[in-house]
Amino acid sequence: MNSSSIDGILKDRGAWLKSVHGDVELAVEHAPLSKLIASNYALFEKVRDRIFKSTEDFLRHVEISPSTLDPDGHALVAELQNFGMVVREEHGHAICEVKGRRYLAGGWLEELAWLAVMDAGADEAIYGQVIGWQVKSFTGENEIDLIARKGERLCFVSCKAFRSELDMHDRKHRNRLMDAVHEADNLGDHFGKPGECVGVLVTTDLFDEVKNSARYNALMGKAAVLDVQVIALEDLNWDRLVVAMRSLLEGFIE
Repeated sequence: MNSSSIDGILKDRGAWLKSVHGDVELAVEHAPLSKLIASNYALFEKVRDRIFKSTEDFLRHVEISPSTLDPDGHALVAELQNFGMVVREEHGHAICEVKGRRYLAGGWLEELAWLAVMDAGADEAIYGQVIGWQVKSFTGENEIDLIARKGERLCFVSCKAFRSELDMHDRKHRNRLMDAVHEADNLGDHFGKPGECVGVLVTTDLFDEVKNSARYNALMGKAAVLDVQVIALEDLNWDRLVVAMRSLLEGFIE
């Protein structure tokens, strides 16, 4: 079979693309906002948390940008409004509905990853993709945040919008990070082939620049053992993210 597409390669491996997937045109449309969020993630966290709290607790009856937000926070809310992620109603209250919540909760990171891997030279890439599979008489499906192809090689990336600050005393946060590494490894085991790489893109700061060392040594060690490339908060800078995606496409881990 000629496998010169993601769909063709997956079919050779007993899997297939389903109709659920991200809209690449929207990813391109949202690109300036996604890159802005990536370069100001700490600020975005504060704004996002306030938006979600207002939407959940007060629904349509509270302003989501109170005096507790500084001018930069208000500027970010204005950008979210410009892109339709936050909607200001006639009576003046700003709310966040389904489209905005999906994007703010982590959709932006998947879109950013797609943009970066395409800029890195992927021949083809899809994000937010559900794939079906069959092994013997067993069938199932998985949602994969990002699948990219370079020639006949695929790479898989799991995107996790976690809290930026790592607290080593927070077992739940540590477990979520470790689970993300195992999830990426499972994707490689299930759908990958030798010579292909998998990665996990997380918004947590995992590198201590002052000490020049990993903040979570066990996580990075496990990732190294499993050959999972960890792309963390410090790599969300656009140029560094593109470099990281290029290494995945070429099938090696820096």
